[in-house]
Amino acid sequence: MATSDLNSKPLIREEDQQLQRIETLHQQLKAEQARAQELLAKLKSEDLQASKTLLSLKEFHKQAKRLEKKPGGRKGMDLSIPEMKAEEREIRELEARVSGLEGKVRGFEGLPPDRELALTEVEKMRKELVVLARRRDEMFEGLVEGDK
Repeated sequence: MATSDLNSKPLIREEDQQLQRIETLHQQLKAEQARAQELLAKLKSEDLQASKTLLSLKEFHKQAKRLEKKPGGRKGMDLSIPEMKAEEREIRELEARVSGLEGKVRGFEGLPPDRELALTEVEKMRKELVVLARRRDEMFEGLVEGDK
């Protein structure tokens, strides 16, 4: 009986180690899932922002074309000094906005350029997460069944 107790202790330690590894994998999977969900939410949010920006840029180009068509629109000869200052202030605000938006666009570097491809990449990572979670669960069930 003493020999049986000695043989079962290494098995218990090994099972504890396996349980600990499974728990570590489980925590890593949870973290990956959270990151994937955050990335998806960020992609959706930034896609909406990029669409709004594109509309703003199109409107800016329309305004520029209208000004070019005005007599003296390019030269600014028919504008008073206060009007020119207001125009300059608007231009600087637009430049600052464009710079900020360009910074946001740089945040997409490394992702596929197409929104659908980026979402596909996130979905691929989710599926991998599900497979790993299933594998973890199967390993855990194997350990539990081994205890019986």
